[in-house]
Amino acid sequence: MKHLALSLLASLVLSLDLSSAQASVLDTATTAAASQTQLYGVFHDAATNFVFVKLPQGWVFAGRDDLQSHHEVFLDAPTEFVFVKLSTGWKFLGTAKY
Repeated sequence: MKHLALSLLASLVLSLDLSSAQASVLDTATTAAASQTQLYGVFHDAATNFVFVKLPQGWVFAGRDDLQSHHEVFLDAPTEFVFVKLSTGWKFLGTAKY
């Protein structure tokens, strides 16, 4: 019984420690930099190499790009189609919804 109580306590302590470590990721400078991105702007997260584009309806995940090159967004006004240029070429993201 004592062994069971100790193992339950140890698992509780470990789970609390892991949950606090996961929550701390949100308090990084990445969040501040992303919040300053303009509409139709690109945010490249250096830690994960994920690329996001800020559209009127919110953030859209464009993919992973290991090269931190200049990412360009193209909006075709008549169709409202949005494309982003990654190191692998142009990628269609969808339509801009206002």
